[in-house]
Amino acid sequence: MVYKEKQSGAKQYAEQTASGAIATAYRTPSPAHLGEISILASNNLRTSDAGKTSAALLLKNGQSQWSAQHACAALGEQLYSPSAQDFTAGLNQSLAYEVYTGRLSNNQLMWVASDDAPSSHHHWQQHCTAMDTSGVCHPVNCKTDLPVLCSQSAPASNAYNDTSESVSDTSSQYQVALPVGDQVLVGYRDFYTFQFKGVRFAEEPERFTYSSTYTNATGTNSALVHEPECLQAPNNGSTDCLFLNLWTPSLPSSQQSAKKDLKPVMVYIYGGGFATGSASNPTNDGGNHASRGDVVMVDLAYRLNSLGFLALDDGVHNGNYWLSDLISGLEWIQKYISAFGGDPEQVMIYGESAGAQSVQALLASPKAIGLFRAAIMQSNYYQRYVPLADAFNSTTVPILNATGCASSSDQLACLQAVNATDLINLKPNFNYPVVDGTYLTSTYIDLNASAAGNTTSSVPVMYSVNRDEAGVLNSPPSSSNFTAAIYELAASQPQDTPNATAILANPSVFPVGTGPSLNNTALNQVFNTTIRIYTDTDFHCSDEFTALGAVNSGVWPKVYYAEFNRTYQEPGYNMNNVCQAPVTSTHPFGDPELEYFKCHAGDLPVSFGTFVFTAYPERDENDLAFSQLVVDYWTSFARTLDPNPDTEFLRARGYWSTINQVGVSGTWEQVDVKEPKMLELQWNSAMKPFPDSEQCAILGQPLDYLL
Repeated sequence: MVYKEKQSGAKQYAEQTASGAIATAYRTPSPAHLGEISILASNNLRTSDAGKTSAALLLKNGQSQWSAQHACAALGEQLYSPSAQDFTAGLNQSLAYEVYTGRLSNNQLMWVASDDAPSSHHHWQQHCTAMDTSGVCHPVNCKTDLPVLCSQSAPASNAYNDTSESVSDTSSQYQVALPVGDQVLVGYRDFYTFQFKGVRFAEEPERFTYSSTYTNATGTNSALVHEPECLQAPNNGSTDCLFLNLWTPSLPSSQQSAKKDLKPVMVYIYGGGFATGSASNPTNDGGNHASRGDVVMVDLAYRLNSLGFLALDDGVHNGNYWLSDLISGLEWIQKYISAFGGDPEQVMIYGESAGAQSVQALLASPKAIGLFRAAIMQSNYYQRYVPLADAFNSTTVPILNATGCASSSDQLACLQAVNATDLINLKPNFNYPVVDGTYLTSTYIDLNASAAGNTTSSVPVMYSVNRDEAGVLNSPPSSSNFTAAIYELAASQPQDTPNATAILANPSVFPVGTGPSLNNTALNQVFNTTIRIYTDTDFHCSDEFTALGAVNSGVWPKVYYAEFNRTYQEPGYNMNNVCQAPVTSTHPFGDPELEYFKCHAGDLPVSFGTFVFTAYPERDENDLAFSQLVVDYWTSFARTLDPNPDTEFLRARGYWSTINQVGVSGTWEQVDVKEPKMLELQWNSAMKPFPDSEQCAILGQPLDYLL
């Protein structure tokens, strides 16, 4: 396919290949002509289910049977054939859910193919076949206006290919043209969702300046493939990278959708230490959240390293450019998300690691107030925001010296002229938030009661951590001598230095720990303890005292907290080889019921439901059901501001495993200052007291730190 770049940077169709791989705008079906289109497919998180699950496309606009045939044909499909698929293999639940939401009435009829007659009816025939939401067919006058069920032949997106990108069939048969503002975006559907990739939300800003929302897009623009990630070491990506990826289970018609038909929106912000990361990583593919949770899902990009953070002392270029990128993306969502069926008043932001730091910064930023109504932070780590003068002296000055710009009469112009790749590969690198006075106004999120709605967003918040975050972040000690290992750990963390003296004076608080049963050497026993200390110092304590501080002041009206005790570590991110479940003769891919370290990022394949999508095997019979449970918790919070899924919702969708597991674990309770509890997330989860109170006190981060 061939594209031509406009000055605006928007991708325009330049020509159509001879094979017809790119559909011209007028030939690509559009909700503007076909009305609201929904994909009805039961999502169990397995891509292989696409061939076993009954699915259909629902066109809600009432029309005659003759028009219905042509509408399906415009989508490259036919009228749904009741005899070609087992109605009870998913479509029954999909239609039951449409009735549950009120989008269809219980006795609604829909045009389908007549299996006892030729597939094409002539418009003069008197009776054609319609099906009700229970799968029963009825003869109906062909001229009656009814919604339409079309076949759904689009394949599910697959796992990685050799270029580490997800594989989708974006051929013209599955493309769809969607009016969005003054432009038309051409995306595509797979088995579960409509997808729009590489959608520009901000033009490339001049280096070290703040981004703004892109509202000038015109023409017909391709949204079929990812755009490059933001430039990161050693030389990956592009400086022109402010794009988003989007998944939605339905597209509205060109007419303004009724408020009740708009879906909640989940906006994911990736992690990577503000130095790496991508909105196109298959692990954080949003298709499962969108389809299984009935939400609109967005992945946002933001600038990294010095390009996203470097602050000068000129009073203008004050750092935090990355935060302006995220706010530009959220403002774009406010303006345009309804075109994708999303409700701008029901936006939830969430992120992991540096993405969780980004979520906290958005919660702390006066500039972001009103752009979202809820937030989830996964594996958020403790990081104060550095005063601008301190950041300039400690990091910018060394960068000026390294680039030869320190003596320049125009340091900004000098830095802007430095090769971007050379700049991000320098040591030091600027990749942390600063107190710039506009985007961030205090050295930590302001949780005083007066901050609610003024400097701090006052919204429900959910935390999750992994039990052993540092298992993939902290190297094993150089010896198994416990005292030496503690001092070595303290020396390795200049920002959040554990109090080695206090730790050694309280041996019962941090005892030498037992590591995984198949890797329980003396060194690993000490390593297990240093992992606990590092994890508490950098993750658990600050998350717990921040949650309690927000509950105590009332700045966040509801707070939920969870700790993963079952994770699925990506093989390429397991440097210490302790984060994967032990392999046994009965579990060749690992037994997650045995002891192993539950490490940083091990929650992502579970919380996105993508471990199968990314070609990881199921380790036991509970892996898939546990991931379904977590996806249901996360998407419930987006829909209702409560992670406890509504039982009627679960029944309507046929999520029986989640119903059973919620019955075991009971209600996920809100954090209470007097008796703080968390949900221990595992197979057969349970509410338990915060586990780190005594440890955090020894580490100088007591849980009443902000009370």
